[in-house]
Amino acid sequence: MKKAKAKAKDKVGSKKPEIEENEIAAATEVGVEDAEDAPKSETEELEAEVEELKKQNTALKDQMLRTQAEAENFRKRMRREKDEFARFAREGFVRDLLPVKDNLERALLHADEDPEAIVAGVKLTLEQFDSTFKTMGVECVDCHGQAFDPELHEAMNQVESDEHEPNTVVGELQKGYQLNGRLLRPAMVTVTKAKTKAEA
Repeated sequence: MKKAKAKAKDKVGSKKPEIEENEIAAATEVGVEDAEDAPKSETEELEAEVEELKKQNTALKDQMLRTQAEAENFRKRMRREKDEFARFAREGFVRDLLPVKDNLERALLHADEDPEAIVAGVKLTLEQFDSTFKTMGVECVDCHGQAFDPELHEAMNQVESDEHEPNTVVGELQKGYQLNGRLLRPAMVTVTKAKTKAEA
């Protein structure tokens, strides 16, 4: 009996180390598998991130190309519109002047028949010119009796005068014009100067 119990104890005692060894081996295998899985999992995540970044990069490139194409189309359209505007900017002005030209041609047709008709036609034409200019913001430069202004007047000659202060405009040789306040051409004028002492 004692021998049988001793044998049984030996068997139990010998099994314990085997179980522990098996558990250690199993735990080691699991640890190795986890260690192998960890880098693989990180690599997959990084690869997924790279793919996502590639997609974003492609989308941004497409968007940039579309924006560049739209900008180029806009520039072309603006150039076209600018060219068209330059070609037809004077259309309204020319249209307004056509009746003036018509009146001059009519006056010439009747020049031999009635010289007075020419004078009347020229007066009418000038009135039309003035009316057309007014609608466009064109005005004559005010001259006579004004102080000489080099911004508006061009002195062609000088005359001595007791009646006016020196540098006063007393004659107009050619009218000057402004367009909406901007000078188109200065008026050619005659201005006064003080008399010399010998003559005074």
